[in-house]
Amino acid sequence: MDSKIQQRISVQRPHRVTRYRLARLVLLGVMTFVLSGVPPIMAAQSKPTSKADLSPVMLASNTTSETRDPAYWPFDARSPWNMPIGSEAQFEPVSSSEWTTQALKYGLQINTTDWSIPIFMADASDPMRSIYSTDYDKLAFEMHVPDAAVPDSNEDGHLHIIDETHNFVIEMLWAKRRADGNLEAPYPNKIDLKGPGVFDTYHGSCAYGGSCTAGLIRKGELHNGIRHALRISITPAVLNKNTPSGKPYVWPANWADDDGNGSSYTGTGNVYMGSLLAIPPNVDIQAIVGPPGTPIYELARALQDYGAYVVDRGHLNLYGEPSADEEVKQLSWEGLQALPKFLQVVANNASERVGGGGTPRRPLAPSF
Repeated sequence: MDSKIQQRISVQRPHRVTRYRLARLVLLGVMTFVLSGVPPIMAAQSKPTSKADLSPVMLASNTTSETRDPAYWPFDARSPWNMPIGSEAQFEPVSSSEWTTQALKYGLQINTTDWSIPIFMADASDPMRSIYSTDYDKLAFEMHVPDAAVPDSNEDGHLHIIDETHNFVIEMLWAKRRADGNLEAPYPNKIDLKGPGVFDTYHGSCAYGGSCTAGLIRKGELHNGIRHALRISITPAVLNKNTPSGKPYVWPANWADDDGNGSSYTGTGNVYMGSLLAIPPNVDIQAIVGPPGTPIYELARALQDYGAYVVDRGHLNLYGEPSADEEVKQLSWEGLQALPKFLQVVANNASERVGGGGTPRRPLAPSF
């Protein structure tokens, strides 16, 4: 990829806070970071929904005959987004002095209809549309696009379109609908939904450099079970840009905010862009959120069995697709405040030891 495409800037915002500059976009000048005085708000605005909202979520039966639809449960079984925490995972408490005073200040929030990722499923009957790259001033893709597909209304303008074959997703940042119904974005990305979801160089529309579809709470999962890692943002006062490798990120990230150098990360300690956070296995999650059968329990279970990867900077936020909003509203607010207090860093997570290695806590994702 042209190195110019990786040049971006970020602006701190109350909910979803990361913004990027792709090549040839005008430098925005002095960035203002709003890191305090923002009350916790659960997103509640309505959003046009996709045809996916009417489709069942593929559930896990732990049988050899189980299969899955990559549109609803994407990426390879050994992708970091699908690998469970392993028995050899080494947990370390978060060592940043700002973890309590900054990250935990407002508790855990989940972005759904604001500062999130709208996902729309294309159908062969939908109009064929052109998707233009404004960065290169040329046609990037042509595909069927539902008429209801519009970007998130906030400044990042994320929009994801999954093709009618359910094999790939076009991810867009700063997306716009043109007057003729076609779409544009600075650099639309095509991502294989059966691939790893992470890359060696910047690809996608998130600060960590990989897929933004990855790690979203999808419709139905808070009732039926989340069987993948989640995506999380962390305040820059906790993020440390000085990793052991000298880069401002750790695997599976390949990039950082601030044109890749993470200059806004002012934290010290062991949380980096790309870090895997999880609830250690010795923690009794039922003692925190109550017995199984509730959305908050399924969230806690996912954080213990799969964890959450740091993919953006911001307040302490998880992310759900807009069509999961009604389920997110059913989460216990008390539980949301309690869970992050138990998160620790999986210190030995790496490409050769995904989830820390050893015996996975859950079965691997089934075949497509």
